[in-house]
Amino acid sequence: MEIDFIIYILFFSSIGYIISFIGELVGLVLGVIRLPFILSTGLSVTESIGTNIGVSTLGAITAAIQHIRNKNISFTIFIIMALTGAIGAFYGASLTKNVPINFLLILVGLIISYESFILLKENKNNNDKITTQQLLNLNQESKNQNFYYELFLQSIIGFLVGILGGLVGLVLGSIRLPAMIKILKTEPKIAVGTNMLISSVMGISGFISHVISNEVNFLYIIVLGPSAMLGGFLGARYTNRLSPTTLKRLIGIVLAFVATTIFISQITELKFLYI
Repeated sequence: MEIDFIIYILFFSSIGYIISFIGELVGLVLGVIRLPFILSTGLSVTESIGTNIGVSTLGAITAAIQHIRNKNISFTIFIIMALTGAIGAFYGASLTKNVPINFLLILVGLIISYESFILLKENKNNNDKITTQQLLNLNQESKNQNFYYELFLQSIIGFLVGILGGLVGLVLGSIRLPAMIKILKTEPKIAVGTNMLISSVMGISGFISHVISNEVNFLYIIVLGPSAMLGGFLGARYTNRLSPTTLKRLIGIVLAFVATTIFISQITELKFLYI
């Protein structure tokens, strides 16, 4: 019995490590992928969701700290999108009872699918050094010449993603991240780090809410947390080792997997949080 339990723990810890490593590498917590494994242990849906957010947040915080050390954070984007996102989420949550949640989740899946397609269709022959320099130049010009316009875009994206997230109960970093890259023209690794920091703050807020509601299994947090933190730490370290083109393609692939998981969850009526 003890051997079976040890094998059981090692299996779930390994799964958690892999999910966290891949997620934090591309700036996503991937709680949507982890949740089914936690549900399979027999916890209630609400307790599984609260525990999942706790584990995901531990990995996200560890990764965010590493991204800060690697200077992969735009604190201007972080502050604007975190604040407007929180306002939008608060407003969206108040409308939850008045909207068709299943329809909105399918809409979320379609948006993520589109963003994945856009990232994956990037020219395979792009020169990474030129792409990086162009992005840096565009960002600098935008900061110098269109500062208020950029603040407006950041606010709108943060607010709209927040509203949609509040409506369906999701953080929606999987929508925010590609929007940073394609609309705000943020360098991929900066978008990854900034999105991770935003997700960390929102994750902490969500986790506290579940703790207050007594919807967290702390034994599972203790067991699964360390592997998520290790995966998040190493994943964030490897982000800077990927070229901008490779990182965008990898984000696109992971987003496609997330979108597929959302569609499957609706077909099987699986409820989840925190993607």
